[in-house]
Amino acid sequence: MYVAKSAKGICRISFPHDSEEDFLRPFIRDITSRVEKTNGSIKIQRNDLFLKPETDVLKKYFQGKTVSFDFPLDLDQGTPFQQKVWEKLREIPYGECRSYKWVAKEIGQPLATRAVGMANNKNPVPPVIPCHRIIGSDGSLVGYAFGISVKKQLLEMERHTVHNCNILTGSSTLSPPHGASDESGG
Repeated sequence: MYVAKSAKGICRISFPHDSEEDFLRPFIRDITSRVEKTNGSIKIQRNDLFLKPETDVLKKYFQGKTVSFDFPLDLDQGTPFQQKVWEKLREIPYGECRSYKWVAKEIGQPLATRAVGMANNKNPVPPVIPCHRIIGSDGSLVGYAFGISVKKQLLEMERHTVHNCNILTGSSTLSPPHGASDESGG
């Protein structure tokens, strides 16, 4: 896992990557074009201690623990539309899924499902902005920048943590109390 932080907050999270260079290459390209537009300057330095609070929360998340991503984010690299989509994604509860169509309707642009998908693809801070929780209207696992297998892993991990069952089979490892049924959907 690689994490980048600006003065405003976390601005990039990437996993899995083979090397730091794989993470930095697109990050530097993106940040350089932003800096050139504003005639600003940038300084990139490695400081694991500076990122420790955020990386500790992310590590807990990847260990299957329910966490609160309450640290500041810097989403300035997104367009206003992308930022609106990303904000809506943050409202999706841990362990639940929504469709691209749902997001489009919720942001007041019901015909923008493809644009929602593109905004998901540009998400700079997964899983803090949980674009992996977006699925096809038919319930299929579609589109994820890190691959469908990683999306499936994240969803199964969250589902197991919250509901203690497998997302693909829906089978619960713990029986519900007598007379109760699992109507969680998700």
